[in-house]
Amino acid sequence: MTHLTRKITIKDVAKAAGVSVATVSRALSDNPRVKRDTRQKIQNIARNLGYHPNGLARSIRVQQTHTLGVIIPDILNAFFTHLSRAIEDAASRVGYDVVLVNTDENLAKEASALNLLLEKQVDGIIITSAGGPTDYAAILGTTPAVFVDRMPPATQETPYDRVLVDNVQGAQAIVARLIAQGAHRVGIINSAVSFTAHERLTGYQRALTAAGMEPEAAIEATARTDNSNVQQMTRQLLVNQKCDGLFVADNTIMEEVLRKLPGLQLPQLQLGGFDDQDWFDFLPQPIVTARQPIGELGQTAIDRLVAKIEDPDLLPREIRLSTTTISR
Repeated sequence: MTHLTRKITIKDVAKAAGVSVATVSRALSDNPRVKRDTRQKIQNIARNLGYHPNGLARSIRVQQTHTLGVIIPDILNAFFTHLSRAIEDAASRVGYDVVLVNTDENLAKEASALNLLLEKQVDGIIITSAGGPTDYAAILGTTPAVFVDRMPPATQETPYDRVLVDNVQGAQAIVARLIAQGAHRVGIINSAVSFTAHERLTGYQRALTAAGMEPEAAIEATARTDNSNVQQMTRQLLVNQKCDGLFVADNTIMEEVLRKLPGLQLPQLQLGGFDDQDWFDFLPQPIVTARQPIGELGQTAIDRLVAKIEDPDLLPREIRLSTTTISR
């Protein structure tokens, strides 16, 4: 019969070292009040005994869990996969663990995720908003938060840091290059996410205007949240509306566009998309994309969140990072 090994306690370490529990506690937290040789001796004994500090008890004492919550809308979207990794790496470098929650672009799931993370006593939360009328301040209370990549609707006041890319600049640069490469009529399939959709549409329209082209509602399409209408919109713009250029607002929409293109057998198309992907190199269709500074987005979001945790009176900022236009 196998018996479970008893959990080693701080009292066991103190007994083995011949010192008080208070001395062990100080030694394990590298308190300079304990001589260095004694600290090292106690730490070695604790390690040899297999002692693991009670993180929950410590978090109650110091009012911190050194854990951050991260809310993203779609873990299957490569952009958010990479962003989550960048955030986790940046958090690890400053001693924080991360609890990641996926919302599937669903407002109810987002609200549940916020409450779940608050119940877990996270020290702060990084949010990629699903774009609805969620009252973040009412839910979060005094918990520090940073929005990354997306903000709530413009009509809602957001007393939090925002770390975003310059969507207008990125979209304008892509569409300008499509026009420079010979496109005379450039359509757009925009995102269903209100914040990014508005900004990327603005950049698209500015590029047209700068080239002497009039924006037309007939060639401005919007994808559904599940992208179920994208292939239909692709045919509508490229065949019915005779667009010889197409700007696609994100990489999930682009996947549906690329599925449709071979069947249309178009003689020539200038194609642009906002999210750059390495696998675009293998496409038979040339593509112009915006490479987003994902690592910098994650690092900046962590920097701002940790700064807010350490100084609750820190005023919120909006930080905009530039994209890089890539031709593949």
